Amino acid sequence: MTLLFNAAYEMGLRPAWIVPDSLFLIFVNGREEYVHFGRSPSNSDVGVSLAKNKYLTRMILKRNGERNIPFAHPMFLDDALAFLVAHRKIVAKPLRGSGAHDIHIITTTAQLRRLPVREYILEKYIAGREMRYLVLNGAVIAVHESEYGGSVAEDRPLRRISYPRGSWDHRLISDSLRIANMFGLRFTAIDYLTDIAGHSYVLEVNTMPGLKWFHAPTLGPVVDVAYLFLKAFYLEGSKAKSYH
Repeated sequence: MTLLFNAAYEMGLRPAWIVPDSLFLIFVNGREEYVHFGRSPSNSDVGVSLAKNKYLTRMILKRNGERNIPFAHPMFLDDALAFLVAHRKIVAKPLRGSGAHDIHIITTTAQLRRLPVREYILEKYIAGREMRYLVLNGAVIAVHESEYGGSVAEDRPLRRISYPRGSWDHRLISDSLRIANMFGLRFTAIDYLTDIAGHSYVLEVNTMPGLKWFHAPTLGPVVDVAYLFLKAFYLEGSKAKSYH
């Protein structure tokens, strides 16, 4: 939110905090507009609700024939154990979790028995490279790679490598735009996992992607996403609003 606030100040929109670090107002054409990154005017409520639930996200992707990671949402421990037997190494994620919170790599039945499996989605573990494609108003505006090392802990090492436009994968660009449209999302980050054989799978659909790493990547070109976000949804978007 601070990045958005600072961008609004530099754009002459006279921002003022209403709730620090959560909600601020700006002035557009003499009218107050409210900026709340978690509830922006960019995405449909239905799309946000679907994308926040990892199981529903997987089901929508499956229904539309997208490249899904094999998954299960077991109601009973026996079903979870069968999924582990089938894939040998799996990842358990909370249905509505975000970031790296409460994520478990599981290789034994003892690990799985300790989890309330109904509260998790299980996915096949796939080693690979994680890529993020950021979509804004029907166009990909930034791409970067997330290097997490070998850990899923919250304090794991992290590097974000920003990619120049000429190196973006055209297939993943098309996939990202199609998925954003599928969920009714005008601002979203589609994350992919690409394995050693070059096969890419949709890892996550993120409706509130952080801005920090686009503005300050570990390596590669900077993208001023805060400026582009405000311009798209509060300045250019204001043309479609009725002020008369």
